Amino acid sequence: MKRWIVLLLTAMLLAVWCPAMGEEAGTETDTNDLLRVGTTTAFSGNFFSGAIGNNVSDQDVRKLIHGYNLVEWVPQEGVFRPNQQVVTAFSSSQDGSSFIFAINDNLRYNDGTPITARDYAFSFLLQTSQALQEAAGTRLEGDMISGWKAYDAGEAAAVSGFRLIGDYQFSITISIEYRPYFYEMQALSLDPYPISVIAPGCEVKDDGNGIYLNGLTAKMLQETLLDPTTGYAIRPEVTCGPYQLVSFDGETAALELNPEYLGDANGQKPYIEEIIFRCVDADQLINELGEGNLDLVIHCARNDQIQAGMALTSSGDFDRYAYSRNGLGFISFCAEDGPTSDVRVRQALAMCMDKEEFKNKYLGSYGLVVNGYYGIGQWMFLASNGTITVENEGEELGEDEEPPTLSLNGLSTWSLSMERANELLDEAGWNLNEQGQPYDPETDNIRCRGNNGRLQKLHLKLICADNNRGGSLLPDYFGANLAAVGAELEIETMPMADLLQRYYHTIDRDCDMIMLGSNFGDVFEPSTEFEGDTHTLSGITDPEFKALALDLRKTEPGRALEYVQKWIKFLEYRSTILPEIPLYSNAYMDFAISKLQNYAPSNYSSWAEAIKVAMLSDVAIEDEFGEDIFNEGEIGDEEIEFTE
Repeated sequence: MKRWIVLLLTAMLLAVWCPAMGEEAGTETDTNDLLRVGTTTAFSGNFFSGAIGNNVSDQDVRKLIHGYNLVEWVPQEGVFRPNQQVVTAFSSSQDGSSFIFAINDNLRYNDGTPITARDYAFSFLLQTSQALQEAAGTRLEGDMISGWKAYDAGEAAAVSGFRLIGDYQFSITISIEYRPYFYEMQALSLDPYPISVIAPGCEVKDDGNGIYLNGLTAKMLQETLLDPTTGYAIRPEVTCGPYQLVSFDGETAALELNPEYLGDANGQKPYIEEIIFRCVDADQLINELGEGNLDLVIHCARNDQIQAGMALTSSGDFDRYAYSRNGLGFISFCAEDGPTSDVRVRQALAMCMDKEEFKNKYLGSYGLVVNGYYGIGQWMFLASNGTITVENEGEELGEDEEPPTLSLNGLSTWSLSMERANELLDEAGWNLNEQGQPYDPETDNIRCRGNNGRLQKLHLKLICADNNRGGSLLPDYFGANLAAVGAELEIETMPMADLLQRYYHTIDRDCDMIMLGSNFGDVFEPSTEFEGDTHTLSGITDPEFKALALDLRKTEPGRALEYVQKWIKFLEYRSTILPEIPLYSNAYMDFAISKLQNYAPSNYSSWAEAIKVAMLSDVAIEDEFGEDIFNEGEIGDEEIEFTE
């Protein structure tokens, strides 16, 4: 597999290699006025927080308009650390359970309102509140912070582990359940939100026993946060990130620089003044770039898109950027009831999905079939196939010792097999025909089972997003095979927002499967996906599944090798019980006009992070040897002076 990944990315880079066609310095004036970005992932309109959903396009907007998180992710080191733009002083207790912050007193929202310690306390209380759960059907769990569980249950008047010390000072204590925690400082990750806009009239208080919030109700949040026309989630006018949202019409988000923004942890402010981020039909994405209607197109994965983009780069007017995806495409099961609640049915369905041919048709040579819930860009995956080396902090191998073998070969593959799928469906009780006689795969069309004295057909409903080309391939590579084993497949398309409501189970689900893709965040934290012993995304109740997720989380910080070993064990079990049918992971390709410089998506978690240091210029920025330094994605520590 390691060789496969190297060959995949090498082949992509060689196939699209085109030397940079930079113009001579000084030929035209630099301009950073407007960048038009195209995506094929529809917005759902949640620009507030991951507490109410994590649509990829929504996430990208959030990364641009929100800022001043207490901590920053350092991908080169795989750790969180205090954000030096926000945190002016920081200390921790000897046992590492408590942290004291002093924050910059010059932080402002884009309307000039000061950001104080109470804004961070409000952020925590809001995103973990019962009011948000009641209004939106989902929220974040606050159990990382000591005292939250008692507060949430009404057993305490305040969250004892979060204390306000002054207007710009506060402390946070991690709960004992999260000690140890591999991503220790992730528990401190908080963006500030304006209480005056989202919860007018409410107040965060600390009477000496911890923080609490007065007056917040679900009715209030339905109006101020979730109203589909004016709510903060879709119209966040008061924000503090590098950009501010100017308008959103459902398909296009217009953003401009936030004049109050002080910069990221290194003081870096974006150069590009305006961004138009637009959802485009997947079949027209590259055409829109070539015709001059877009300047950057992101997350190209389909074979036809990449081939068309490669053709554009041959002119010298466009560049390409290849990077491994930190995520995958999959079919998620809704296994709380119905046919897919039986693991044998899920296994049989997995054996009816022709993943190899589906991948070939959809991605060509630009993706890999996967057998687990991982992406080829995850650092754990790279460790598992030997691309990178990980070790436990403080442990060294002896001269004759070999490092432990890491491998995903133990994952259950559920390879295409109609014969085995038939056997599993028989075992699961779907062994009758429409006349109530034993099902015969040679003569009968549909399987049935007895259900309260009646015959129930093996009818399965799968939903996918509108205009999803992968969904259009399912009848050939999934539906036909299901029909061959006596199952009917109904495919329904719907807007992404409606699909995500079903995936996150915020409404009752009227389907058996959901096709979608997921890009993981900086932290892989599956333990948050459980309510009790139930995996909320799939509906599967399995104490062992939860225990493995918790064990992964409880790895001591610094013990990277141990973490990867636990991750593999978690994936092996997950591949047996099948909350989803994993399909593919892939290398993404972004294409952009050559005027876009210093854009390096492979160095960041998303294009929205990479664009914050990019610029638009007709002047080629060159080093002292005359080489274009920006299209390589690497810049040294020295200061670069930009001149017209």
